[in-house]
Amino acid sequence: MDDLALHLAHVARDLQLSGHTVQDAPEAAVRDLAVAVLEALVARGLIDGPEDIGCWARPRSQLS
Repeated sequence: MDDLALHLAHVARDLQLSGHTVQDAPEAAVRDLAVAVLEALVARGLIDGPEDIGCWARPRSQLS
């Protein structure tokens, strides 16, 4: 299993979410999971996003 899947599973568990609870989950918990997913995708360079989220997956400036 890759590190992205493990990370997202950890976040979901921390938020007490599972595939069985999504329908009844608090909106804030679902939003927090969505934020974690998007941040992880940005950190891996898979989608565009802010370059200052604290990862080194991509060069931080055009000079490197």
